Amino acid sequence: MFSMKAKTSSNTVLTAIGVAVALLIVVAVVLALRPPEEFDPGTPEGAAQGYYQAILDGDEDLASTYMTEELRASCNGRFWYYEDGEDARIVITRSEGNGSDAELDVTIEVSYGEGPFGGSYDQNETLVLEHRGNRWLISEPTWPMDVYACNGPEG
Repeated sequence: MFSMKAKTSSNTVLTAIGVAVALLIVVAVVLALRPPEEFDPGTPEGAAQGYYQAILDGDEDLASTYMTEELRASCNGRFWYYEDGEDARIVITRSEGNGSDAELDVTIEVSYGEGPFGGSYDQNETLVLEHRGNRWLISEPTWPMDVYACNGPEG
């Protein structure tokens, strides 16, 4: 009889572990499929989100509308080094502002290529934004601008 109770107890434990693992998998799938947070466009986070979405969509003209005129003027011609076929995920890790200026730290996770020659890298950036009129605008070169092609806002 003792071995029958031990077998029943071990089956109960295994069942409980199986249910717990199944619940963790369900939670992970739900979190993975959840759409990204949409930030208010009138915030520094919203401006960053709009800028990076334009970059990922390949819309350089739209991306440049998220920059100050001085920054646009200092970057003559094509200044992007983000390539089609790359996938990127952007995560805001810090947001700090004082009403007219803001800084956002972001981590950009870029994946490129497929198969044995594909890869990925993380790029950490700080976006510097200024509040002008009713918009937040990027005022210093940042990913994926080629900083060698942009002389910075001082020109």
